[in-house]
Amino acid sequence: MKHVFVAGDAYSSHFFKMNIEADEQLSLSSFLLVASYHVARFALIMRDDGLQGLGIMPGDALLIADHSLEPVKDRPVLIRREGEFIVRIATDVNPHECTFTTTRAGDAAILLPSENIRITGVVSGIISNPVLHAAKQW
Repeated sequence: MKHVFVAGDAYSSHFFKMNIEADEQLSLSSFLLVASYHVARFALIMRDDGLQGLGIMPGDALLIADHSLEPVKDRPVLIRREGEFIVRIATDVNPHECTFTTTRAGDAAILLPSENIRITGVVSGIISNPVLHAAKQW
């Protein structure tokens, strides 16, 4: 089994802040136990229902893998813009602008210039009703 640290909460309805740059800070977070072959770098807990059409419910853990290891088209991805993040479905990704959506009927698509964003990761797995483990304090 492998430890995957929980970096915080995730939203599809609005941008949120989190610090995933410092591995040492992540190692102080709660963690999930996943199969050792999983490629997830960290996990986020989904807090809204914007991806419910994909079977992702509020409270589910999103396992986030490096975007270069996984395809992103039509998949939920973690997007960073100006130091804030959002989880959305990458419906159109190209060098000029990218379109990100949810499965919630009332949400408008977000169209962002490619030079202003970074796809930080892709959802490579989901754990429903996860059991979080406390990080050990050394």
